[in-house]
Amino acid sequence: MTTQNISPSTLAEAANRSNREPSSRTDAAGHVDFALDTLNTYASLGRVRTYQERQSNSGNPDIFDRLERVAESEDWGGPTPDPSDDLGVLRYYVHRRFDRAIFEEMVFPDTESLLSVFNSGLVTARQDDIYGLFVPNTHTDNPPWYFRGWHVSGDQQLSSFAELPAPAAYSVEPGEYFLDWNRPLRFSSYYFAQSFSRQFPNAVREIPYGIELAVDAAVARSLKMAKRNPGTAVPSWNHAKGEIQLLLPMFFTDPEIPCAALSVSRGPESYQASEVISMDRAYRRARLVARPCASWLTTTRECS
Repeated sequence: MTTQNISPSTLAEAANRSNREPSSRTDAAGHVDFALDTLNTYASLGRVRTYQERQSNSGNPDIFDRLERVAESEDWGGPTPDPSDDLGVLRYYVHRRFDRAIFEEMVFPDTESLLSVFNSGLVTARQDDIYGLFVPNTHTDNPPWYFRGWHVSGDQQLSSFAELPAPAAYSVEPGEYFLDWNRPLRFSSYYFAQSFSRQFPNAVREIPYGIELAVDAAVARSLKMAKRNPGTAVPSWNHAKGEIQLLLPMFFTDPEIPCAALSVSRGPESYQASEVISMDRAYRRARLVARPCASWLTTTRECS
């Protein structure tokens, strides 16, 4: 799609329609609804290929295929990939990153070039920023914008923008990304035993009181590991709550293979354990903030 037949009035309508989106993300109390998928309401993305099409190399490359090709090499299936979606982590990343960019007002429209742009947060192998570019959608019954493609910094397609957006930030407080072991961690092993038992191995669940004891031991070990190696606590973004959380490994049946991750929120004086999540969800949340380096989260192993 080209911009030559798109009038300024079309752009204005697209901008007006998309600018209404952030306000619709709040409820009656003014709380942000992070569950909305902003990207699909902002722009038409074109047809997305199925896993079978990618495996057979059929169909035209879609928005995710094209981003995978231009970004520096990474396994976007994650350590334990979904057999039916080898780009599952990338899909989640793009949608949640755009949500944050909208919330931070880091999606820039340009009235003269009839374009809008956001920073994907990803880079090429040469560390050039990658931007998503949109043109106004001429079909008024569809989302206001149409996704045009991915472009790197310095690309002629981006030259009309006086300023390009920075990657959307999740927090401006550096302390939120690191575990301060001088702060106490508050949690209820009984609550986790009742609320998240499905995340624990069968061997633990078979003992009525076993989950509570296992949670106590797993948390104590994780805190000990984090104190010895600060890289154990992995920063992540909880999209539903709209906050940075730290992830800690939970070991139950094997001293080297974590079965789940504990998400921890930072309070004024202490940390609060929030929930126990699967390793897949932990990796996806962590990848929103940065490419995870902790071996407990990046190594592909099965927990029995």
